[in-house]
Amino acid sequence: MTSLQTDKYFIRESMFNLVELSLLARLYEAHCTPSASSGKISPESLAQTLLKMKATEKNGQLRVAIFETDPVGFYWNYEGKVLAHWVHPDHRGQGVEQNLLGGA
Repeated sequence: MTSLQTDKYFIRESMFNLVELSLLARLYEAHCTPSASSGKISPESLAQTLLKMKATEKNGQLRVAIFETDPVGFYWNYEGKVLAHWVHPDHRGQGVEQNLLGGA
């Protein structure tokens, strides 16, 4: 297992602001849904995901992996159930997945 390069990566709890949630919802829709392979994101599905992520603020966890200044992964847990976790392929094998899941 590769350890996390702490000088480049940062894992934190989501701030649950609209800008961050919009970005994370888009990442989820683009990479974690059955329709992701089509390359088309449904605005309705994106809106529903955003609302579900916002609900996580009180009943779950949403952690974000940041590389330099860009989000490169997330871990989403709601009421004890892991809904999704994803790390950009370019950043896999760097310890990001383990650190996102490790705080669960």
